[in-house]
Amino acid sequence: MTRPALYHLLLLPDGSWDAVECLAAMIRRRATVPTVIVDVSAVQRLTIDALAILVRKAMRLHTVGGALLLAGPPPAVRKLIQRTATGSLLPVFAGTAAAVRALAQDGRTWHRTELASGRGTLFPDPSVGHT
Repeated sequence: MTRPALYHLLLLPDGSWDAVECLAAMIRRRATVPTVIVDVSAVQRLTIDALAILVRKAMRLHTVGGALLLAGPPPAVRKLIQRTATGSLLPVFAGTAAAVRALAQDGRTWHRTELASGRGTLFPDPSVGHT
């Protein structure tokens, strides 16, 4: 499955469980493409529970041909990712531009796209029955 050369860019204002859960819910409900760059430059501390949410979301995006990339993590966040060996699921980049350059190694030009204003198209709605 070829990924479209589009990505969502989301800002994570802090590393609390609530903030990360909200971000994950936004991706689940409103994503239209499977590649998401999360700017974590404002996150001073990331809880292990919040990291687990990001890992689960990265795994889910991977199943639909995408990835979750972290841009601009401060040293404490980098250290947590290194200590937990989650870097293969959550690749870390110096900033958003570096993450986009890494995506462009596939030869395509990548463009930012906004989340859907309503229900996204990436993940099916689990509340709707299938016939």
